[in-house]
Amino acid sequence: MILSTLALAVLGCGPDERGDRGNGNGNGSADAGDPTTGDAPGGSTDGCSDEAKLVYVVDENYQLSTFDPMTKTFQPIGNLSCPAGLFATPFSMSIDREANAWVLYSDGALYKVDTETLACTRTSWTTQLGLSVFGMGFSTDAVGGTTDTLFVAGGSGPTVPTSTLARLDTTTTQAQQVGTVQGWPELTGTGNAELWGFFPNANGATIQKLDKTNGAVLQSFPLSALAGEPSAWAFAFWGGDFWVFLQKDLETSTTVYQISGTNGQLLGQTPAPSRRIVGAGVSTCAPVIIF
Repeated sequence: MILSTLALAVLGCGPDERGDRGNGNGNGSADAGDPTTGDAPGGSTDGCSDEAKLVYVVDENYQLSTFDPMTKTFQPIGNLSCPAGLFATPFSMSIDREANAWVLYSDGALYKVDTETLACTRTSWTTQLGLSVFGMGFSTDAVGGTTDTLFVAGGSGPTVPTSTLARLDTTTTQAQQVGTVQGWPELTGTGNAELWGFFPNANGATIQKLDKTNGAVLQSFPLSALAGEPSAWAFAFWGGDFWVFLQKDLETSTTVYQISGTNGQLLGQTPAPSRRIVGAGVSTCAPVIIF
């Protein structure tokens, strides 16, 4: 997600060879039974591919990459070439259980992107419920379940103080409002049927667990260390922790912050030179804990 510092207005798919990018640093896919993938010994029993267990990020300059939380490294996949409008850039992204990227552009167009071939298909989505642009994340319908729902939160732009929280049917592209939230979050879900939002703020960010039926705040972690006027942000949950991709104030690139999923403590931060990350996505296949 991105906020223009000039006009305070919202700005915001030729692939590389995919090769052995399964663990996010070019060393190949993890073996079955590897705890970093969440597989059970002897192979996966959840119907998820290794690719569906990765963290994906997209830059403002259209580059799609994987991010490996274990090594804190990025592996480029290629540049998106969706048939977006003039000057439109990626705004937000989420990943489904088939490792497809759902990428929203700053002109309000929503695309489904194959993360292997980068084939880009525009969906039939049109603005509903005032949702011109939004953050988004999939959450399983039941703890440990294999079906999920895409949740979105947004409105006319990040300068609006409240956001509409809605469920978006990816088959019909129809949205159903479930509530409102204060601020302008990016969302991430988990295989434990949870929905979390990262809410940037100049005076101190928060991570909040949201009630999927009405948007009520169920739990909140204050993040004073992430205070600062946000200019680009994205959010993902992987391996029991939260991963915040944030560029603030006059910073020239994104910093990746690892936040404990247990108590909200800042565990570390990693610079991402030359990257302005505006979208991050992880499917509900991703591991919820690392042993």
